[in-house]
Amino acid sequence: MRFSSDKPMGPRRSGAERPRSERAYTLIGLVGVMAVAAILAAVLVPNELRSVSEADREREARALERLKEGLREYILNTRSIPAPATVFSNVANTLGWELSTALTNHRGNARLFLVDPNLKIGTKTAGTLPFVQGTYGFTNISNLRFLFVSSVGGALPAKLLSPDSDAATVFAMVWHAAEGQTPPGWTYGGNWADIRVARLSLDPWITRVRFIDYAYASSYGRISVDNTNVTKQIPSCDYSALYFVRTQLGLHSHLSPYKLQVLQDVPLATNGPPYLLAPTFVYERTAGSPSGGEGAVWRGQFYRYNDGQKHNGDDLQWAYEIFMSGPANVYHVGSVTQDSLTRRMWEYMSNYVRWTELGFSTSFKQSVLAPSQQAMASELSTYCNKKASAY
Repeated sequence: MRFSSDKPMGPRRSGAERPRSERAYTLIGLVGVMAVAAILAAVLVPNELRSVSEADREREARALERLKEGLREYILNTRSIPAPATVFSNVANTLGWELSTALTNHRGNARLFLVDPNLKIGTKTAGTLPFVQGTYGFTNISNLRFLFVSSVGGALPAKLLSPDSDAATVFAMVWHAAEGQTPPGWTYGGNWADIRVARLSLDPWITRVRFIDYAYASSYGRISVDNTNVTKQIPSCDYSALYFVRTQLGLHSHLSPYKLQVLQDVPLATNGPPYLLAPTFVYERTAGSPSGGEGAVWRGQFYRYNDGQKHNGDDLQWAYEIFMSGPANVYHVGSVTQDSLTRRMWEYMSNYVRWTELGFSTSFKQSVLAPSQQAMASELSTYCNKKASAY
């Protein structure tokens, strides 16, 4: 049944049959949406990309710092400097990392390890590493510097990968370059801000040790390192050498049964170049011991057996250590040094003790004590000279 008011429903009109104005409105709306999307993309996407890039850079900077710390720990724990070819495996083992994690960063780019081409330590150079510390320590150090370098963007500069004859200059430029800034004079097509660098200098992790023998003319004290019990006689009655901090230094008598182990670890804050607060160990004959006989001991301070016995000289010892750690007087005259001045003082004080033992002998005072007093005063005056021009 149909109601008179019902009208037959005709077919729906297709889009093509829609009014022109309706079709235009739809197209304009679509163009507008696309324009807004384009504007948002232009504003938001670069910011998002910059944020990710900074996060990548910071992440890699932290990773390189960990590699640097791992290398330092490896060197101090083993008392050795590895060859460049084994550095990443040595550091990975020290840190407990997989080797691949040390070799490449999270962006898949290979990391680079560089040794200062001017490095010297003992008889070793940058091209002859590894170096292993021996019983006698080492001397002749220079440029103990290392770099870890990587990029979170493009490839590393070709000059870094193949510096050729410019290796020393390239290393120095990267060492001194400001973070994220291209080294002056470099031409690099990439973004240097994507290159991260970690720098390690070994200077603060080395200390000088001095060994003095006042016991016997031909039987010097003996030393060992790191509990190896391989002892060697000190080369001379006054021998100085450099050691890595954490070295376990063994002080032995020339008679094999006696031994004393001393842990040598100098704090960073007091151990900058030129290694001023250097410990001194003195091997001396104990009172009453005949020359070449029993009774020699190592002492951890500058103490002279035949030149006057110190009963309670801690205050004087501390004063000596403070004096020796102070900077040298650049206005002094001649070859006087803090060391030679303190020796003059010890000579005078020991002669004074001897004078008292002789009952204040007039002849000893005139022939020995007075000249040593004058020599001490003269050297003190010379070293404290403030009027001479700097040498």
